Amino acid sequence: MSEPRQPLLNALARIGELCLVLGKSREDVLDVPRLARAAGVTAREVETLFDGEIPPDEDPDRLVRRRVRFLYEAHPGGDGRPRDIREIAAAINSTTTWAKKLVHGQASPNIHVGSALCKFYEVDKGFLTDSPAEALLRELRHILFDLEVEADPEQALRNLGVVHISGRNPNQFRYEELTALTRMVAEVASTLDGVKDKLARMGYAEDER
Repeated sequence: MSEPRQPLLNALARIGELCLVLGKSREDVLDVPRLARAAGVTAREVETLFDGEIPPDEDPDRLVRRRVRFLYEAHPGGDGRPRDIREIAAAINSTTTWAKKLVHGQASPNIHVGSALCKFYEVDKGFLTDSPAEALLRELRHILFDLEVEADPEQALRNLGVVHISGRNPNQFRYEELTALTRMVAEVASTLDGVKDKLARMGYAEDER
């Protein structure tokens, strides 16, 4: 798997440019501990990637187990405690005994369990398997999108493919309305991409029968 070194560096450079335009602190926007938690990587891996280097490869099974354990420990429920094992077991359709082994890194999830876990914790579907560079790039793209919307919501909307709003000129929107609209369009586009993926998998399954 090729590492997204250049896209990552490009994202960092663009974030730096937008921070200057918006008068934001690059260090605050690219907060290492927060990025590490969001991406499921270590702070050291984030710093290594910021330096333009790639962290050493990790055994895939060990990586997945570590990410599952990380989800359990670093993504608690509303009360600040790890999510209830019974809830996790129900979400992945397993026993509480096996779910407990899973979240403590003593078992590996298959593709279906992994997908269910990501859905349960509301993280990206590649959270458990992405390399550190891929995971960090994913989070940087979220940050970049927010900055692009804040800097120029009209352009961000055009980048999403909305070139005309029937009956109303984008200039007639207030800034807050335009940013809200842009985020709504992005969310709809993301949902449609997820639907397309599911339909593609269904079609593949039918072809296999």
